[in-house]
Amino acid sequence: MCRSPAMAVDLSFCLSLLLVSTQLLATPSRAFSAAAADARTCGSENGLSATARSDGSGLDIDRLRNTIASGRVYQQRGFFTEGQVEALLSEVDDLRASGALQPSGLSNTNKGSKQNFGKVDREVCPVPWWKESLSGEAREIAIDLSPEEKERVAVRAKLRDLRSSLSSLLERNTMVDPGLAHECYYSRSTKGAFLDRHMDERHEETKGSRGWLLPSRRSISWLVYLSDPDWDEDINGGQLRTFPQAKFNGYNPGKLEAGSHNGNLQVGWLLRQQGATVPVYLDSWFKTRSVATGDVEPHCILYIVDEKSYSSVEYITRPWVNDLVQGGTAADFLKVRAKLDENEYQKCERAESDGCLFVKKEFASSFRLLEDRESWSNGNNPDDSVIEDIVPFRGSLVMFDSVSVPHEVSLVKAGTRTALAGWFHEETQAFPEDFYDS
Repeated sequence: MCRSPAMAVDLSFCLSLLLVSTQLLATPSRAFSAAAADARTCGSENGLSATARSDGSGLDIDRLRNTIASGRVYQQRGFFTEGQVEALLSEVDDLRASGALQPSGLSNTNKGSKQNFGKVDREVCPVPWWKESLSGEAREIAIDLSPEEKERVAVRAKLRDLRSSLSSLLERNTMVDPGLAHECYYSRSTKGAFLDRHMDERHEETKGSRGWLLPSRRSISWLVYLSDPDWDEDINGGQLRTFPQAKFNGYNPGKLEAGSHNGNLQVGWLLRQQGATVPVYLDSWFKTRSVATGDVEPHCILYIVDEKSYSSVEYITRPWVNDLVQGGTAADFLKVRAKLDENEYQKCERAESDGCLFVKKEFASSFRLLEDRESWSNGNNPDDSVIEDIVPFRGSLVMFDSVSVPHEVSLVKAGTRTALAGWFHEETQAFPEDFYDS
């Protein structure tokens, strides 16, 4: 994690202890297991076929993999039946009546009135049955359950199968683990509510003192909309607005994709004047020999993947130690150094110890952070991005990579925009066991 070796080893040991109790994996349903096997064995050289293929829940496998890999939003209409939507809305009404739903304008926490949110802010509440629904086979629907309870049991099974399917199809193997901190909540917004632009997850090195503390991270963001029928974006508003890159055309699921590469999370984009835009990943475990001691130590380094062969990487910075970044995060450091290197590259000494961070001026000038809150607060959209709006159609499923997609929720003009939403987690990247092997 670009820190001292002792700290890295201790953290790896602590994480291993925390994860001991999370090794029991849920068993995917037959439909999802068959779909995953089909995705591995059928199709063209890159694992995708020319015709649309579906799994047991109606997901378009090829479109799903391509959409997530490109840093965009996948939407599937009719994922929940009307009966399932009505059963969940009934539960939302009960939770509101009990006072469980609380106003929250935040995207990643639920602090209610302590944040001084008002009536126009969305209301949120953790789903009461979520934890028990994560593990085990879908139980039979008992005769003595009410029709609404039967529908909610079916919802639990569908979400459990969805997580298992995504784990296989997207090759995010630990996502299937029911012991991880998968999240689920109800969200209810009425006229006047909106959410500012934000990211759902980020690289641990960009979290400052909060980095590398938790055994899992958000991997896939998902929502199933329970909004009023016949929702109209012009009349009702409330679109999920996203900002994918316009020129990221070289993506290939499993080889070159937005979000992560070989466990290293994306922190930015390289907006090249000639050629396509490519993701920039941060490797926290780059082996560097200390000048002072001669020992091998983990350093941070940025790199891109060759979008033609997918088999090689190109480092766009020199290694650095994040411990030396004072009073900020790796993201703050990278933004400042990119601007400095671009403006004063000719003055830089080429020595690794005190020269420019970026190895080429063009890398410094074309690097952009995934999350640039300073620029966003000044009213700017992410550079070279396009706006793609997702209408919250009733019963539709929406999913995207939690790391790579900046998004916001437009103003709700009329009606009630309700959703069952959450995040499927995967394990946080661990310190490499073979790091000190010769």
